[in-house]
Amino acid sequence: MEFQVIETGERIQAPAARRPMVFITSNSERRLPEPFLRRYVYHHIRFDSNLVERAVEAHRDDYRNLSPEFLRLAIRRFLRLREQPLRKQPATGELLVWLRVLSLAVGTSPLQIEEDLHRLPYLSTLLKDHQDLEDLGVRQAE
Repeated sequence: MEFQVIETGERIQAPAARRPMVFITSNSERRLPEPFLRRYVYHHIRFDSNLVERAVEAHRDDYRNLSPEFLRLAIRRFLRLREQPLRKQPATGELLVWLRVLSLAVGTSPLQIEEDLHRLPYLSTLLKDHQDLEDLGVRQAE
């Protein structure tokens, strides 16, 4: 078996006895086609705050200038935001992008993360639905 990683151009060969496993992820926004589901093993990974913390730690180099205390607070705000009745819940990917944006914005100075969710800095990196932003009372720049 052989395949190519398009992004790097690298070709990978595996002997038939050591066939690679391929993992395909879905964010459940759309139902996967029935023929696809019949051919693959499906496993749902429940959203878990421990997994979120592990993901943040795995990407720690992307925002190393943010203190551990700041990161804990940011994760708490993110989890609180997910408790809101939103049309599109922010996922771990949005959290990681938000932390990168905060890291770039903060530099070496502290940035307060407000208790009020509608005052979170760069909230549009977490919420991708205009109605969710409006429902939280966030005014978008025109």
